[in-house]
Amino acid sequence: MSIPIAFIICTEPGRLEGQSLMLAESIRKFCGKLKDTPIYSFHPRVGEPISKQTQQAFEALEVTHQQIPINQEFHEYYLANKPLVCAYAEQNIDAEILVFLDSDKCFFSEPKEFLLPVNCNVRIRPEYGQGIGSTGSQDRQEWYWQKLYEVLGVKRELFVNTPIGNKRIRAYWNSGLVAVRRSAGIFTAWKENFETVMRLDITPPQGIYFVEQSVLSVTLCALEENVEHLPPNYSYPLPLHNRLSTELQIKHWDDIISMHYFNLFFYNDWNAQIKRLKKLNINSDKYRWLCQEVVRLNMPRVSVLHRYMLVVRRMEQKLKNFNLDINLSSWIERMAKL
Repeated sequence: MSIPIAFIICTEPGRLEGQSLMLAESIRKFCGKLKDTPIYSFHPRVGEPISKQTQQAFEALEVTHQQIPINQEFHEYYLANKPLVCAYAEQNIDAEILVFLDSDKCFFSEPKEFLLPVNCNVRIRPEYGQGIGSTGSQDRQEWYWQKLYEVLGVKRELFVNTPIGNKRIRAYWNSGLVAVRRSAGIFTAWKENFETVMRLDITPPQGIYFVEQSVLSVTLCALEENVEHLPPNYSYPLPLHNRLSTELQIKHWDDIISMHYFNLFFYNDWNAQIKRLKKLNINSDKYRWLCQEVVRLNMPRVSVLHRYMLVVRRMEQKLKNFNLDINLSSWIERMAKL
């Protein structure tokens, strides 16, 4: 007999270990009637296993962890883990609903919207900003989407509005939180389409980074699924709070169902960064729990300089599109070491 719902995560050695542990802790503590939902963690590449300490913590949290070489062909592209693991789970876990979660998530309330209604096979959030998305025929990134549409057989064009700037773009959803009905075969279709696109070497202008996410989006269009959007307080992009459209900004911490924190807790100034978020009331026991967990799991590991370096590198990459090759980041790195 199948179980109603299961959570799927990826955990590999390093910072994902602390992130996955905090995610699992938050599910068990805050998810109400779904707090005992089975959690399946996968380490999908060959290499050193996760630490014994993490394995023991998983056991205490009743997280089933397996290291299985699911991602071999695209071993160097870690984001390939997502479609490959999701398809494996779809084919091997007997649950009516599967929810894939990036490890940099945290729950603060029961995610009732994961229990899909009969006429819905998938719930997801739009991508936060345009990124590699396309606004349409005049967009410089349009060729990439048209190529995906052609290769993957999209016949119906869909558009979404981004939470940042409320920009209308071709249907582009965030792959960090995806709830699907297992019988619909969405994850398997995602994997097969991802493999096709990778083997054809179709990549967006900025490079390979978001291939798996754009392919999921185009797969949903090709399948002509009735895609429903989870409310804005699901996978709330905390570091982007100040950039969100005003009507989507959450004012009270306790109104967050789940949070997406990206690299926030990787840096030593994480607490100061949260306090810079405008009009967000952090006077909450849930926020205090989060702070304790971040410290307990020793998540902050990198100086603030690293974040600034990433910003400089993104600027350098944009300038290369105008044939301007400025390598300021290397000079900063050399000076910092001095």
